[in-house]
Amino acid sequence: MPSIPQDIIEQVRQATDIVEVIGEFVRLKKRGRNYQALCPFHNEKAPSFSVSPDKQMYYCFGCNKGGNVITFLMEHENMTFVDAVRLLASRAGITIPEKRTDSTSKEELERLHYAHQLALDYFKKVLHSERYKTDIFKYLHDTRRLSDETIDFFQLGLSGMEWDGYLNYALKKGLFPGELMKAGLISHSEKSDKYFDRFRQRLMIPIFNLSDKPIAFGARALKKGETAKYINSPETKLYIKSNVLYGLNFTRRFIREKNEVIIVEGYFDLISLYQAGIKNVVASSGTAFTAQQARLLARFADMAYLFFDADSAGEQAAIRSVDTLYDAGMEVLVMIPPRGDDPDKVAVDKGADGIEKIKQKARGYIEFRTREIDIKKQGIIGKEKLVKELAELAGKIQDSTRRQLFVAEAAERLQTETQNFYNLLPRQKTTLKRSGEIKPPKKIIDMERDLLSLLLNHPGHFELVIEKIAADDFQSEPLRKIFSLMLAVYKTDGDISVNSLIDLSENTDLASQITALAGFNWQSQNIRLMIRDYIGKLSNYKRERVIDRLKGELKVAEEKGDTEESRLLMTEIAELIKRRQEQI
Repeated sequence: MPSIPQDIIEQVRQATDIVEVIGEFVRLKKRGRNYQALCPFHNEKAPSFSVSPDKQMYYCFGCNKGGNVITFLMEHENMTFVDAVRLLASRAGITIPEKRTDSTSKEELERLHYAHQLALDYFKKVLHSERYKTDIFKYLHDTRRLSDETIDFFQLGLSGMEWDGYLNYALKKGLFPGELMKAGLISHSEKSDKYFDRFRQRLMIPIFNLSDKPIAFGARALKKGETAKYINSPETKLYIKSNVLYGLNFTRRFIREKNEVIIVEGYFDLISLYQAGIKNVVASSGTAFTAQQARLLARFADMAYLFFDADSAGEQAAIRSVDTLYDAGMEVLVMIPPRGDDPDKVAVDKGADGIEKIKQKARGYIEFRTREIDIKKQGIIGKEKLVKELAELAGKIQDSTRRQLFVAEAAERLQTETQNFYNLLPRQKTTLKRSGEIKPPKKIIDMERDLLSLLLNHPGHFELVIEKIAADDFQSEPLRKIFSLMLAVYKTDGDISVNSLIDLSENTDLASQITALAGFNWQSQNIRLMIRDYIGKLSNYKRERVIDRLKGELKVAEEKGDTEESRLLMTEIAELIKRRQEQI
């Protein structure tokens, strides 16, 4: 249960515009009264994610996730309920008079966030300390050519020479070694049975989630002879590498505005481009570009420019990245820097104009992939490999028109027939339905769903229902849970608030179902009559279930020769059948 008073939670909610908040994470487009976008919770090609400014709720008709602005932050940003409310309160300028609790009682996610925030503060202090400041700023200014404003903006820091500098700092702030291990900020020596800092003598680059909270670090070696130039935080509950793109928290607004993104590999590639004025950029942090990252980008832009180093490794990185971007529904062009250069160097030496000139000469993927191949000199096997490679890529393009254009260009480039590609395109697979599953009657489930939807939209009629219907009468377990929750809220508050139900939901699936039920618009003027009708039908179904059960018990009693039990059961069945006939 939240430790923040309910009236404050309501105040925060009323002061928050869900469209404004969610719009910072996905590209929302107005469709009638609502807004639509590609769903941030599952992979899709056409938008099925809807945000209602009237109801201040969101719902995806594809994956059925839904809720309010608080649940969105909890699910999307991996926040606790309290953290989400705090963030929204801070945005709205609302002070939360919550009770102070000892740090040891904080939830695990809060503790992990706290550990990373302390690490960020510590590394910045070390960077500006008299012991290191002169040398490290000389490196940042002269070698990296970064301004003080850029250093501060990206919150760069430094891990010093001490083995336990951060460890001791964090312990004094109330954290424990076990928590710091879970955060990936310290390590443990089995040999000496001692804890020590994970990062030493490295330039620290904080990695933030989309809510600007530090969740990990990239660390660039400063000491000569280090075998690993870069080391990163390990994966934790806060940081899953395949889901994160460095810098997106800073740049997503510019990406959305331009509807295009420049993808680079390294931290300093992004930092230098941003300093040069190219702000619609993200970095893959040197790892292979993943499907999750591609889907994340597709929420903000339709066009992707790959801008990697001008060497064989950079070319291979581009080739590895393009299929995931196509699969996410993005168009892809490749920017090719001059030989011997990389995005960082171009940005520092030639600025935004130099980047723009390279961007104007960006090539489509097919041209980029085959630019150094003499097709006429390729043998049958060489051509076959290229056809298979490009056909596999074409199969990832969901839009049929773009797929056809891609195949036509590939066929022309490789001097072969388009049919050679279509023969290799994957055929659509059919999914067989499972059989033998026992489900409650669909008609009854639909009635139960409609009844709860009516009540969520018109809670003033709830008293009508609780006189006739109990939670156990619901055939659907999720709907039974929702009704029980409604009953609990009603008994406590004398009213039913959809947001209160969502806050009290035991899981996100239940919150999503509540949102879906509340999202239906009932236009009929006879709401009371409709509710009475549903109550009557569900009561009848309940009686029929009782009759069937009693008939089964009667059969058993007759087989046993228990005449008294049989007589009582027959009387009870006859009474129920009489009631049924009286209502016909």
